[in-house]
Amino acid sequence: EQKLNQARELAAPVAGESWWVASYSALKTGEINDTHSMQEPENARQSTADEEARAEGTLSSQSLPVGNQQLTMHQFPRGPKPGTFLHSLLEWAAAESFATALTADEARRDYIARCCSRHSWDKWIQPLDNWIKVLLDTPLPIAGQTVRLADIGSCLPEMEFWFESRSVNTIALDSLVHAQTLDAKPRPQLLNNLLNGMLKGFIDLVFEYNGQYFVADWKSNWLGDNAAAYTREAMCDAVLHKRYELQYTLYILALHRHLQDRLHDYDYDKHIGGAVYVFLRGIENTETRGVHFEKPSRYLIEKLDALFANTVKTGVAV
Repeated sequence: EQKLNQARELAAPVAGESWWVASYSALKTGEINDTHSMQEPENARQSTADEEARAEGTLSSQSLPVGNQQLTMHQFPRGPKPGTFLHSLLEWAAAESFATALTADEARRDYIARCCSRHSWDKWIQPLDNWIKVLLDTPLPIAGQTVRLADIGSCLPEMEFWFESRSVNTIALDSLVHAQTLDAKPRPQLLNNLLNGMLKGFIDLVFEYNGQYFVADWKSNWLGDNAAAYTREAMCDAVLHKRYELQYTLYILALHRHLQDRLHDYDYDKHIGGAVYVFLRGIENTETRGVHFEKPSRYLIEKLDALFANTVKTGVAV
């Protein structure tokens, strides 16, 4: 007879469950196939550096202007360090408020100068100052309207989010996103795996404009040696090749869940504006301004929400 309060013994061993933290960078590169070697980003800066490292290699032979020709962003170095550097300038501008960053000439130039000095990029102080002023002051084509960054009042840079993921199949995730974005055009496929644990990410910028909420991401990809290279087709090709559409769909899902918890009258069609991906070197393209925009369908977001429905729905860390 079993004694009172005696612990029961397990009749069979419990199988070990692989639990880990994944990130978008691991998803798009297939690195989740080796969960032991994959390290999730600890902060937004590391996340940006990881993504930039996967976006393109470091520029080995940089083309420089000849004679008195002015330096442009098309000659600015490529790779993880320059990409993270440009992100840091825009993170500072958002924290100051884009309107302040545009008009506070002395403070802006001083910040750029201090950042450039740390990398021995003093020759880039004036070109970068000129570039960021243009970027902040140029109307960007977003959701059928034009929006200046300097006109954005309410925004949150580097918003962090987490999803609990319990045996979410990456093929199912990939199939949904593929079928419902960018006219189902061909793109690299995710490798078959299970997301089991947490999915973590950092959104460069979340902002509100005219009652709608947008996610924005800064892309330093080099698509050509002048602004004409940043056509809609070229940017769409880059988005597909790098699987940025998967990235911004997950960002929109995070924002969707966040707003569901925060807005009593929340409606996806009414409150979600879409994803704004700004190719930073293409700002002077008069047609596109370096902007790739898409609003994932309500159907897609609700299907993805259902895919994660067997887990605890988590909020967004803000």
